[in-house]
Amino acid sequence: MSTKWIELSLAITTFLSGLSGGIGFFTAMGGNPALVKLSDHSFAEYWQQIDGFMGARMPIFGPLLLFAVMTSTILLFKEWRTVSFWLMLSAFFVVIGDIAFTLNVNHPLNRLIQGWDLSNLPSDVQDIKMKVIKAFNVRLLLMMGAFFLVVLSVWLRKK
Repeated sequence: MSTKWIELSLAITTFLSGLSGGIGFFTAMGGNPALVKLSDHSFAEYWQQIDGFMGARMPIFGPLLLFAVMTSTILLFKEWRTVSFWLMLSAFFVVIGDIAFTLNVNHPLNRLIQGWDLSNLPSDVQDIKMKVIKAFNVRLLLMMGAFFLVVLSVWLRKK
């Protein structure tokens, strides 16, 4: 495969994983700390809104990111003895882990919150909010971790 295709794939993978890592960074720096301070009603209203937007976009972005990391991993396979290949393969598994975690932990919480009536919230809003925050603490590590592995893979390949 042409070096140009590999470079293009690595650039796209770096860009997409950077967007994902940026979401993780925002979550760590402001998203989760702000959620803790929101009232029950404000949290529920915010989450219903943000989940509506993210839920519409992630079915496109998630598979694109997975495809990009998978493609880069496949294209680097001919360099399987290099650290770069193994870092990209690790990033691929981290992205799979993030998607699996999202589907198994975040989506059930999101569906639960989407079903809430804002004028009659359940008594366990604080408990659910803490579960959401804990879930995103895991996800932010996965999102930022995948980006770090991709960047390191690309950087070490150039050396």
